[in-house]
Amino acid sequence: MPLTDLDSINNPKAQPPAAADSARARRLGAKIRSLRKAGGLTLVELARLTGLSHPFLSQIERGRARPSMNSLHRISEALGTNASRLLAGSEDTREAAVVRASDTGPIAANELGEADGVVRVVVPEASPFQVVEFTGAPGAFRDYWVHDGFETVYVISGAVEIDLDGEIFRLGPGDSISYDTSRPHRLRAAAPDEVKLLIIETSPRFAGAESRP
Repeated sequence: MPLTDLDSINNPKAQPPAAADSARARRLGAKIRSLRKAGGLTLVELARLTGLSHPFLSQIERGRARPSMNSLHRISEALGTNASRLLAGSEDTREAAVVRASDTGPIAANELGEADGVVRVVVPEASPFQVVEFTGAPGAFRDYWVHDGFETVYVISGAVEIDLDGEIFRLGPGDSISYDTSRPHRLRAAAPDEVKLLIIETSPRFAGAESRP
C-alpha cells in the first residue's frame, strides 16, 4: 500500500526499509511511540502537530517506513526532543558509548531538496551536543536556515561554499568553519566531487530550525 505522507510524494527515499535497515527502523519506531505515549499524545494528535499523515506515522512506529530528516525534525519537535536523540543508539554517556556504523543508517536530508544528501548521526542519544555526518550537498544555494545554537562544519572531502548572511566562505578538505546559528546560513557544493561533512552543533533543539528565504 503506498504511503500517503509528504515524504512518499516528494521523496523517493521514503519507502519501507530494506532488510538490513529493519532493526534500526523498529528501534526508531519504538522510541517515537514511547515518547508519544509518555507525552499523552495519540497518533492523530501527533499527526496534527507534525503535519504528517496518521497512516505514515503509524508505519514509522511499527518500523515499516523510514522517515526523512525533515519528517524527523517535525516529529522530534512535537515530542520535545531532537532528531539526533531519536536516531542515536546509546542513551547513557556515563560510560564509554560506542555508536556502530550499523546502528544509525543514512537518512535522506530532503529539506535540502530531493537526493541532495543524506545524514547519519554519530553520537549517542544523551550527548550534550549533536554530531552528524553529511554526505552530498545541493549544487545551488537554497533557503537560509536560522536556529538557536553554535555550529562547526568540518569538510572531510569535496568542497563547499558556506553563505553566512551574504558572506561566502569556500572550504576544502580539512577546513572548518564555526558560527552562531542565529545568523542565516546555508551551503552548496563548490566542486563536482562528492561532498562529505562533519557537522557539530550545541543546540538542544535543532528540531526547531526554520528556513528563511
